Amino acid sequence: MPRRGHSVQYTTSPLLASKTPVWRSRFIVAAIALGFVVLAGRAAYVQVIGNDFFQRQGAVRFARTLDMPANRGRIFDRNGLLLASSVIAPSIWAIPEDIERDDPDVKAKLKLVAKLLEMPQKDFDKKLEDEDKTFVWIKRQVDAPIAKQIADLNIKGIYQRKEYKRQYPNGESAAHVVGFTNVEDRGQEGIELQFDRELAGRAGSRRVIKDRLGRVVEGVGETVPPLDGKDIQLSVDSKV
Repeated sequence: MPRRGHSVQYTTSPLLASKTPVWRSRFIVAAIALGFVVLAGRAAYVQVIGNDFFQRQGAVRFARTLDMPANRGRIFDRNGLLLASSVIAPSIWAIPEDIERDDPDVKAKLKLVAKLLEMPQKDFDKKLEDEDKTFVWIKRQVDAPIAKQIADLNIKGIYQRKEYKRQYPNGESAAHVVGFTNVEDRGQEGIELQFDRELAGRAGSRRVIKDRLGRVVEGVGETVPPLDGKDIQLSVDSKV
């Protein structure tokens, strides 16, 4: 029988004999118990004391307010001839850190995207270099057929956002009167600038929860629908 304060012998076989000092056994048990206490304390802090803080952090990281663009109003001449209108033009954006650029298949698809967007490969690659960014514009207001081809490639980390692009059926013939808008769809010259507030309308918003891939998981809170801009009819005859 082992004496108190010495070692515990688990077998009488010389080959299988294992002697563990009592102090070491007690130390291991105490360390394991301490680990459980720390974990229990951390769980209590997260669930009770710091619950509000962690919920706010989760909302900041995954809750997003999506802008819902309004359709800019149309411009007509006095005879009802269309001088300016807006068409859907998706914009391409990316989360660089989500793109698996080392994958040969993804590399080939990215080269195709650059070609479809008519961007120099060097400029395209530069936009994706900073993997710390969680949002970067690739190209704004792309033609719908091009955007569809890019969407069909299904590249993780490459996404699209609905926007509008201005079209002028008469081209430059009425540009001195109608004016033009910038990439943000704001009036810069002529009627587009003078009546920008009426034409622009008001963008809507939607509060959503997104997953790590940028996909909308669910809607939260109130959705404010967009208010489309007003049409304007001029007193001028574009044919004169």
